[in-house]
Amino acid sequence: MITIISSSNRKGNKTKNFSDYCLNWIKEQGEEVQVFSLDELPSTIDLNEVYNYESSIFTDIAKKFIIPSDKLFFVVPEYNGSVPGILKLFMDAVKPEYYSGKKAALLGIAAGRAGNIRGMDHLTDVLHYLQVEVMALKLPVSQIYNILDVNGKVIDETTKLAINNQLTKFINY
Repeated sequence: MITIISSSNRKGNKTKNFSDYCLNWIKEQGEEVQVFSLDELPSTIDLNEVYNYESSIFTDIAKKFIIPSDKLFFVVPEYNGSVPGILKLFMDAVKPEYYSGKKAALLGIAAGRAGNIRGMDHLTDVLHYLQVEVMALKLPVSQIYNILDVNGKVIDETTKLAINNQLTKFINY
């Protein structure tokens, strides 16, 4: 099972557009896949419950999306030169052993020119700490507003080819 983690909870985020593209492409390959979007988290979170691994909302989410998955595919937007804080909060709120032994791939997206390269490096460090093997091909996608149409569909053929290549390698990883 592959879980795609759409790593933004910002209203109207474009991360979901790329996550949906990946979901549909992986399904077309006949693979078992699901998406967890961080915009599905409750709008208010009791920070005192974040580390209550036995009964928090994060544990329920982990039971559905993290534990049953062999592979995690992170679609990660650039927020202030790194990853969204909500992603780090989510990862901190899930028992570390739930991640251990899994494989991951990272697709970084940004409105700017670097495709969230720095954020993917930061996330790689966190995942390695959690004993997750990260695929070497980390794909930075830049200038996202130029490659999405008005409906949020990925329309740039070069970008589609690069994402499809990464997904193919991840399926076989």
